[in-house]
Parts: sequence; structure tokens; C-alpha cells
Amino acid sequence: MNAAYGVVLVSLALALWDLLRIWRHDPPRWRDRLSLGVWAGVATFAAERWAPGWMAVVAWVIAGFCVLGAVVATVLQTVVPSIPVVEEQQLRQRVLAVCGPDGPEATTVGVSSTGFVAVRTRGERLPVMAARLERGCPFCFIEEILTAVGEDAQRAVEQYRGERSRGVNAMAVLTRATTDAGRRRAEILPMTGNRKPFPHAGCRTHALL
Repeated sequence: MNAAYGVVLVSLALALWDLLRIWRHDPPRWRDRLSLGVWAGVATFAAERWAPGWMAVVAWVIAGFCVLGAVVATVLQTVVPSIPVVEEQQLRQRVLAVCGPDGPEATTVGVSSTGFVAVRTRGERLPVMAARLERGCPFCFIEEILTAVGEDAQRAVEQYRGERSRGVNAMAVLTRATTDAGRRRAEILPMTGNRKPFPHAGCRTHALL
């Protein structure tokens, strides 16, 4: 009986872990879905075969919750386009082009609570850019943009880094300068509607303690 309890509990825990990985990975991976199905099946089979009735009910409820969660994630993946993964240099070129002399009046650059880089513009109607870096730290990427186009780049970088260290999800608003067409006035503000900071950084400088 103790062995049956152990098999059911471990299988359910692994199914819940797979569900968490499905929701955290964009797009969800088929291996996680398959693993979830296997562990949910093992849990319900073991509970029906060797465990008391109440545990079988618990196993079916949790297994059903995991399967339903995986289905919802799959539907959302189909309906909502996934965020593309791009090389850092490619995204940098696109952002710097938007921040050029002929670009929109203001450009906002920030890191979402799930880790992708979001670029919004004000002035001309340009599509919102959203991309995940193939490698590297997204917060370092924001600082590189600030250094490249910010009028007072050092101050802006220090302020941005300070907000990050305090657990504030900040964004950089880059407004076209009147005195120097090649530079932009940088203002660091809290992210609107996306206040939870992305906890994982690709470097020690931006790691949250």
C-alpha cells in the first residue's frame, strides 16, 4: 500500500511539473506534453489498481487538471502567435533603425515579465516588435540600446539598472532630440501593465537577489 501511495504521488508531481514546463515554454514542447500524458496515465492506473477509492478520485482530478491545462496551452499557442526567437545583432539593427533620425518621434523599449524584448513606437504607425533573444541577457540588450542612442547614456543605464535591482520592471522611452538627430532623450519609467519583472537574467549584473 505504501508503494502504491508513492507511485501515485510521484507520478502526479511529475505530471504537474510537466504542466508547469508546458506553460513556461513558448511554444510548448511536444516532449513535455507526452511526458505529462504518461505520468497522468501512470498515476490514475496505479490509483485504480492498488490505492483506496478516495486516492483514485484525487488522482483523476489532478490528472484531469493537468491534461486540461495542456490542452488550454495548445489552444492558446494556436490562436495567439508565438514570440519569435532572433539573434541579438539582428534585433539590435532593427531597433537602432527605428531610433534613427527618420524614425518615429518616440520609441519605448523594455523587457516583458516573460522575458521577451518589446518595442513600441509613438508618432508613425509602426507594428509593435516583440522578440526573444536567442542567447544573452535581455536587460543588457536594453542598456546597449541606451548607450547607442541615449543623450545621457550613462545616467540612463545607471537608472535602468537601479530600477531592475529594486525589482521594478522598467522601460526606456527614447524621444527624438531637437539638438542632435543622432541621439535621443532617454527616460526610464515603470512598465505599464507589465509590472512583474522577468526574474531570469542572462548575467550576474541583472540577477535579482
